[in-house]
Amino acid sequence: MKNLLIVVDMVNGFINEGALADMRINTIIPSIVRKLERAKENGDMIIAFKDTHEENDEEFKLFPPHCVIGSNECELVKELKPYENQMLVINKNTTNGFNTNMMKTILENNRFDNIEITGCCTDICVSALTQSLVKYFAENKIDTKIHISENSVDTFNAPNHDADKINAQTLKELEEIGVSIAYNNAIKPISVKKLTDRKFLNMFEVTYEGENGLIKYEMVTRRKLPEIVQPTLKPDAVHMIPYSYVQGSMVVYLIKEFKRAIGDFVYGLPAGLVDEGEDSMTSAIRELDEEIGAKVKHIKLAESATYSSLGMTDEKAELYEAEVTLTGQQHLTGNENIEVVPVKIGELENLLDNEKFGVRSKYGLRNFLYKQKIKKLEKKIQEYEDKEIENFLYNEEQER
Repeated sequence: MKNLLIVVDMVNGFINEGALADMRINTIIPSIVRKLERAKENGDMIIAFKDTHEENDEEFKLFPPHCVIGSNECELVKELKPYENQMLVINKNTTNGFNTNMMKTILENNRFDNIEITGCCTDICVSALTQSLVKYFAENKIDTKIHISENSVDTFNAPNHDADKINAQTLKELEEIGVSIAYNNAIKPISVKKLTDRKFLNMFEVTYEGENGLIKYEMVTRRKLPEIVQPTLKPDAVHMIPYSYVQGSMVVYLIKEFKRAIGDFVYGLPAGLVDEGEDSMTSAIRELDEEIGAKVKHIKLAESATYSSLGMTDEKAELYEAEVTLTGQQHLTGNENIEVVPVKIGELENLLDNEKFGVRSKYGLRNFLYKQKIKKLEKKIQEYEDKEIENFLYNEEQER
């Protein structure tokens, strides 16, 4: 991926001194510095435009004299000076850097995937350059994306020039012509590249745009396309807490299975993927029959879809609780080796404390266990209250 970072007119004459300087533009410097650092790390091309004029320049008929050759106004602000050797510096005597010969040569000889534009002033030099680039790429059928972060561009305040209002209006206008605008605190996915082609799980490289520039991130998904491309409310998988009552006492049916990712046997809950065209409850009932040989008497959703491991995947699963009857007949595939482990409810906490579990199984079971304890406590409280009422009514009767 070939990227270009452009810094527009971050010179003293627009920020620190001179007729057109406005100190408010200082606020975008930290963001631009972060983008310069990231561009250096990525090996991206960096261009810095510097407004530079002759003493009798035509532009001075419209604007007060500024950034005259040889003055300190033409120099990059001190925070950007350390990066000057890594930049291709282009002097310009126009509001539109696109019109410089050097910029035209760069575009003729390079094909960029992404161009990010920073600097000032949003409604003048930044806007002019951006609009010319959009037109150029459209006319030449070049697929280059242009990005601007709200906190990396700014303009000046004046009696008839409300900087905040004009900044927002210009960004909206640029967004309407296809420029990708990253508003403050926004992180946007701008491209997704498939890295593997497997049956059950695939890896993708996602490029995000945020205040620090472009960020690449690798993730896996069970879907054809990740959630950021193709959002869905449907869970990828289901987990079930199956239980029954044996001589009046609750028994929970766990499984013990060899997990190749860790090379060991792990306790857990019956689980499986939601097949195409299935709803999650149908999948839960099917998986209970396949993995532990259970017929469902009653089933309910205990937890709606939650993400499994946000550091690596968009997979999400739902949790069901099901009262079941075991048939003793599992229906496993060739590579499955699952042992059904009945556990009395009173023994479950010790098992959770001392054996290996996956996080969803462990905390789903803990929550289930606590709910059973609360039900037991509520029953005792109700029995106590019923007894107290009974005693009160008896005493009232005796007094009469």
